[in-house]
Amino acid sequence: MPPRSSTRLNILAVDDEAGTRASLGIVLALAGHHAIFAKDGDEALELFQNSNIAFDLIITDHQMERVSGPELARELRERGFAGEIAVLTAYAGTLDEQEYQKLNVAGIMQKPFDIAELTQWIECIHGCREQAGEDERAAATARGIQFCWLKHY
Repeated sequence: MPPRSSTRLNILAVDDEAGTRASLGIVLALAGHHAIFAKDGDEALELFQNSNIAFDLIITDHQMERVSGPELARELRERGFAGEIAVLTAYAGTLDEQEYQKLNVAGIMQKPFDIAELTQWIECIHGCREQAGEDERAAATARGIQFCWLKHY
């Protein structure tokens, strides 16, 4: 079982595979986070725009129909989302890391994910941001954190 997080995050998780959404739901709930799920990028943008929840983190799949992971990240940034974005993907060799880095995406994790690694990764992403002082928070968001590629070998 994943360790319970010391900070409850509001997370928007986006994946076109129902099984991945279900797995993420269990992991995030056990870690103490509040998660809302979207089945694709269009639904994610609608939830982001119309929700009264301030999301701390958005976890998205890379390859989805209609709106891909990079397109979703770009649109979220254009709409003013300053929080962290992380990508889960089964297509490790087919994506352009630099494109994500330009969008201040915190990192990419390969699917299938390890439960313990995923919870630690989320804590690390959020923890790096929280360590920045109030005055530095805007600068930390603009810089993004160290880009992280977590691959299984």
